[in-house]
Amino acid sequence: MFELLRHHPFALLLVLTLHGVLFAALLLNVNLTPDDRSGDPVEIIAGEDVEVVEAEAVDAETFDRIQHEREVAEQEEIAEALREEEERRRAEEQRRLEEQRQREAEEQARREAIEAAERAREEAEEARRRAEEEAEAERERIREEREAAEQARREAEEERERQEQERREREEAERQAREEQERREQEEAERREREEAERRAEAERELEEQRRRERMEAEQQRLAEAQERREAARAQREREEALEEWRARASETVQRRWREPEDASSSDRASVSVRVNETGRIISYEVEDCRGSDAFCASVEEAIGRLRALPEPPDAEAAARGVRIQFEPQ
Repeated sequence: MFELLRHHPFALLLVLTLHGVLFAALLLNVNLTPDDRSGDPVEIIAGEDVEVVEAEAVDAETFDRIQHEREVAEQEEIAEALREEEERRRAEEQRRLEEQRQREAEEQARREAIEAAERAREEAEEARRRAEEEAEAERERIREEREAAEQARREAEEERERQEQERREREEAERQAREEQERREQEEAERREREEAERRAEAERELEEQRRRERMEAEQQRLAEAQERREAARAQREREEALEEWRARASETVQRRWREPEDASSSDRASVSVRVNETGRIISYEVEDCRGSDAFCASVEEAIGRLRALPEPPDAEAAARGVRIQFEPQ
């Protein structure tokens, strides 16, 4: 109860005021009764005295009852007003709580979205790192394989030289045959080396030729695209110029048919939107804005109404969009 009164001080003030008014009325009622202490003699008639006293008692009780009912009704009205105010306050508090919960939910969703984005970024970073590590491991494996192959080649070369030396020492008697064999082997090796060198050179030439062709194709593609863009820009300019020329011709055609009123003012203005078909025949028109006298607006309507066709538009899109014609006194 005290919490309710603390939130509604004006209602408390109203209750106190009403009680003060009632108390003043009761005091006034007491002052209006006859004063028994006065020294004037009071005449009392035996037959009528009882009836007067009973009438006064009934009036006082009725007055108290009416006052009591009025107080109860006023207090009920005040209580009802306080209850309504409390319900409004609770509804407002509930609304604020709902808004607070909604803001908290939105903030939670935003934080979750940020955390999800951060997790995605970290996962992407981890995937990139793993890919780099795998690529580095692959490069290391290739390098090791190359070193192993080179080591095997050196060892094989050393083994071949050792066997060759042993063979020379062991077959001194057959030196001539061996030297001839070595010469033939050397020639074969040189031939193979030349063939390998020629093969590598041919492969390099083919690779360079392929690169040159790819560069030429890319340059040709770039030039073709640039030419297409230039052609498109030129076609767009020509279309816009044709469209502007058609609009000017259409406006000139309408202006020649317009009979400008003699009392037209320099401030009179009118704008008419005209739609035509692909041959220039007028399908419909609309006076979008006419600011001037009735005679001026009527002359604009008459000028458009007499026309049946405008110059042929440059294309179907221009016909569909129509043309806007301005009317201004000369």
